[in-house]
Amino acid sequence: MLKVAGASLVILSCGFLGLILANIYQTRPVQLKSLISGLKLLETEIVYASTPLPQALGKVGGRLEGAVKLLFLQTATLLREEPGLPAAEAWEEGLKKLKEQSALHMQDLEILKTLGQGLGVSSREDQVKNLELAREHLKQQLALAEEAAQRQGKMWRTLGFLLGITLVLLMY
Repeated sequence: MLKVAGASLVILSCGFLGLILANIYQTRPVQLKSLISGLKLLETEIVYASTPLPQALGKVGGRLEGAVKLLFLQTATLLREEPGLPAAEAWEEGLKKLKEQSALHMQDLEILKTLGQGLGVSSREDQVKNLELAREHLKQQLALAEEAAQRQGKMWRTLGFLLGITLVLLMY
């Protein structure tokens, strides 16, 4: 009886570990979609509503979910609290928060870092072009992330339980 309980515990532990790893692959596409949506909202706030950058970032951050909202809210907070701070530096700090809390890869963060360098220092038209370019790059990353999530997610889900079964067979 004790052996069956131990074997079940090993299989379940390995299986759940596989599910956790698969979940990481599933999280990245969701966060990329949220970023794309956030950049579109930011464009709308800047161009059509003529909202100043700190307020626009705050509004966008308030509409988003999860780790992605940290980028917009952190940047907005820094721009409000330190009026002389360049938008690029505030955006960089927001990216640091995002990096800690998200499943995004370095390529994703580099796209956002490049966008931040022109944020708030160019004309509206240039900012719109930069936002559109960043969205297009993120859409390419999204396609890759969805493919990886499908492939790697299945693999890790299956591999976790198979590893648990293999360990049980080796132990007994």
